[in-house]
Amino acid sequence: MRAARSSAIVCQATDTAPPKLESACGFDFVPLQTALSTGEFREADQLTRDGLITLAGEAAVTRGYVYFTEVSKLPMEDMATIERLWQHYSEGKFGYAVQAAAFSSKKVDKNTERLFERIGWKNKEGSLLRWLPEAKGDEFIYDLEKAPKGHLPLTSTLRGQQLLTGLLAHPAWDTEEFEGVSF
Repeated sequence: MRAARSSAIVCQATDTAPPKLESACGFDFVPLQTALSTGEFREADQLTRDGLITLAGEAAVTRGYVYFTEVSKLPMEDMATIERLWQHYSEGKFGYAVQAAAFSSKKVDKNTERLFERIGWKNKEGSLLRWLPEAKGDEFIYDLEKAPKGHLPLTSTLRGQQLLTGLLAHPAWDTEEFEGVSF
């Protein structure tokens, strides 16, 4: 089944031009593009996390995570490229701009708990899903067909929700390129 899904994604992705890869700092987006184009959404999610850390600078790289105050300094070009890649290879289902649209929707009204429910980050009991580095215990959904809209990419809320809300408010989503993104 996985091979069929990946083939469908590759066929869909080659029907249109690949997304424009822009970086303000020379970041290499090819690994992320490759993972997404082959339907490896779990790998793409990790590459996105790692990429954000790199884009946030040396302090973030040293500590191993992005601090919420660094989000506004993430380059617009790079954030737009990340979004283009996620939207293109998920057929518009995944991406930060998609999550931002959900967050700003009337049903969610910028309430993170309602956002978590809406994008499938909570289980039936109402608890947040668990992400584990090894795939075996991970509770998130990396299947394009099965995951709810906006489910990926993931953002850790272990240190609070400011990083997530900062990413959802990044100025890249206010550009003309992403103004039509809806949830």
